[in-house]
Amino acid sequence: MKDVRFVSDSTANLPDEYREQYGISIVPVYVIFGDKSYKDYSEMSVAEFYRRTTEVKAQGGDMPKTSQPSPADFVTAYNALINEGAKHIISIHVTAKSSGTVNSATLAKDMVHGAEIHVIDSGTTTMLMGYMIAEAENALAQGGNVDAALAAIEHVKANSSLYFTVTEIENLEASGRTLGHEQIADAEIKIKPVIGVLDGVPKVVSPERTQRAAINKVIELTKAAMAGKKIKGVTVVHGNAADRVELLKARVPAELGYNGTIYVTDFGPGLGVHFGQGLLGLAVYGE
Repeated sequence: MKDVRFVSDSTANLPDEYREQYGISIVPVYVIFGDKSYKDYSEMSVAEFYRRTTEVKAQGGDMPKTSQPSPADFVTAYNALINEGAKHIISIHVTAKSSGTVNSATLAKDMVHGAEIHVIDSGTTTMLMGYMIAEAENALAQGGNVDAALAAIEHVKANSSLYFTVTEIENLEASGRTLGHEQIADAEIKIKPVIGVLDGVPKVVSPERTQRAAINKVIELTKAAMAGKKIKGVTVVHGNAADRVELLKARVPAELGYNGTIYVTDFGPGLGVHFGQGLLGLAVYGE
């Protein structure tokens, strides 16, 4: 068993094969409908989440909410890895500026013994956390120590971008976690906002009138963020919008000059609460 193990939370939206390849333990956030809470993915599937959300909207009910994992959830995850022989645990989580997940992990860190735990604020979300783990694992495989793995994570953080467009602004309004959502709600015409996660905060960066213009802006902003860098990973992120994924995916080689593996992942319940279905965008990192 490896001495160094990795933990993330369910907002990483990792494909099953990716999670298994790197042996990543996932601690789920909670999705709350009314007075009932469900563990992201394990107790509330993507399909069920969007079905329930559509139903709530049609009935004029309260939008779902989320809650971070408890410290006890992290203690359970950490102890399980320690019992398997872990000496170091690198725990990477959704941006602390939008969630209390990092705080829960930090509290849990002091409750367990037997391994050194490194809690990392990713400053972002979704597959970019997966890329951080992949680069950390690569540093270890090349003979580096834990410090080298942590440095690799910081390198991905400094050379990544996440931009996407949303089609349903009700989630932005109800969540209130996206800077600039008020202007979108007050707009006299219906627009398609482009959102970027900047300095750890989701922010409306460009209001567009059409979905096509919004996707073009996502690509433009991604290209600008990656200017001068060699792109090492691209993921198409979406929110129950699988029918539009292939069109965006097909543009990646020519637009970004990237011909490697392109992952596709749904934002899932834990993030879908805040951004709604119809979301489409790109999570990219380079060097």
